[in-house]
Amino acid sequence: MSEAAAGRHMRRHVTTLAALAVTGPFLIIAAPPTTAIGSPCVNNLRQEPLQEKPVGLLESLTFRGSTGIPRVQGTVNGTPGDNEDSSNPPWLKGRPGQLPIIKGHTEALHLVTGPGSPARTDRAFGIAGTDLGVALKDAEGHLMLIFGDTVACDDSSSDWRSNTIVRTSDLDYADGLEIEEALARDGWTSRGRAVEFIDSLKDPGHEHTTIPTAAITINGMHYVDYMSIREWSEPGRWKTNYAGTVRSRDGVTWSVVKDSLRTNKRPSLTKITGLPSYREGNEKLQMSSFVEHDGFVYRFSTPSGRDGSAILGRAPVSEFPDESAFRFFDGTSWFSPGDRKRNPDGDDGPYTLEDAVTIFDRPVSELSVTWNDHLSKFITLFTTDRGLVLRTAESLTGPWEQEHMIVDTGTVNDLYGASILPADGGRDLYFIATTWSNYNVLLMRTNLDELLGRVPTDTDSRVSHPDPRPSADEDYDPTEDDGLEVVGVVDYRNQ
Repeated sequence: MSEAAAGRHMRRHVTTLAALAVTGPFLIIAAPPTTAIGSPCVNNLRQEPLQEKPVGLLESLTFRGSTGIPRVQGTVNGTPGDNEDSSNPPWLKGRPGQLPIIKGHTEALHLVTGPGSPARTDRAFGIAGTDLGVALKDAEGHLMLIFGDTVACDDSSSDWRSNTIVRTSDLDYADGLEIEEALARDGWTSRGRAVEFIDSLKDPGHEHTTIPTAAITINGMHYVDYMSIREWSEPGRWKTNYAGTVRSRDGVTWSVVKDSLRTNKRPSLTKITGLPSYREGNEKLQMSSFVEHDGFVYRFSTPSGRDGSAILGRAPVSEFPDESAFRFFDGTSWFSPGDRKRNPDGDDGPYTLEDAVTIFDRPVSELSVTWNDHLSKFITLFTTDRGLVLRTAESLTGPWEQEHMIVDTGTVNDLYGASILPADGGRDLYFIATTWSNYNVLLMRTNLDELLGRVPTDTDSRVSHPDPRPSADEDYDPTEDDGLEVVGVVDYRNQ
């Protein structure tokens, strides 16, 4: 729901639940205290005392990313403050261990990670808090999820890892998603501490962390694009040293593809020696989303942070991920930076990345793109300053249709990092997303027919609900308001 509509919906009764329905959300149990920096279990920058005056929905939480450490107001060490306004839903204050039960086209099915997850990844793999979950289907048919900054909350020396990987053989998401294995020191394991697979210095001001942004499997090889973060800045902004790609045949041993590196302006000390020189426009290529189509790997790229726009490049599958093989879309054709422009009036000089057309206007963050058979269109999810949105197009170059709000900031104000799961491309869109208040990853599902207001065809064996937007007013605007209704909340904190 939009912030304007949130006041109406917060006045609706909200029932706190201590039990879990099979198809309902699974939610995190607050983990034991620890001193780990960045942990979801400690009173740090995520948790601050309540302010003297109530704050609005957008002011109640600010973002910095794994993509950063946010400031969540409304809790002290994960418990309500003495002056807490109990009339407001608890998840809007960043209280760990809860999430709303949502009625409408989109629902949160369960936690994938943390103490509230079916696999108890905190016990099995030392993953008590993490985010993102960039998804790919590996060469053996597993679903692989690649996480960002990960913590164990057990005071161990290996508590903080800049990134981790888990996998499962269950790609039927309708009955939930349970992690089976994690990449550990000796390879894939069903029980053992998940390890960092892309090294980082963990030195703020030089290389603070290395965060995955995209993943794809090409001809049996696995590729993960990532960014080397120099430092976190103000909320929603961070500075990168470079972006690049690592690859692995078995998903265990990963190596950097030197030809993939895109050095940003003013890079600092990193784990990579001999970074290539900065190329004008590389700041536009720091975060990615991959999709394979028609013999090419297409890459949607944005700058670091949550305030940039997206451009589109592509490389032949046989040459991916060599950066010199990428050509960029200028609105009508494809060019390589440095190519000479040709026009009837003479040579206008070389192409640069400034000539790449904007595919999605700012602000765009954490794109995920795939083909959907049910719609016979490409679809993308990304986060804006208003919430998580979906857009569709018949071609990757566009035109892309208007945004449809999946979950706006009035319903869940700290949702980010959505990644579409490899599936059958049906009516039900399954994706991974993160909330800062839990700092863990959720399995979510959206009914595309309901979201887009489509009438199911006679051949569609699945039936959509008759009212796709149960709480929408007559002036409902799907580009601004998700039309969702909060009907309850599941609480795992005391289990």
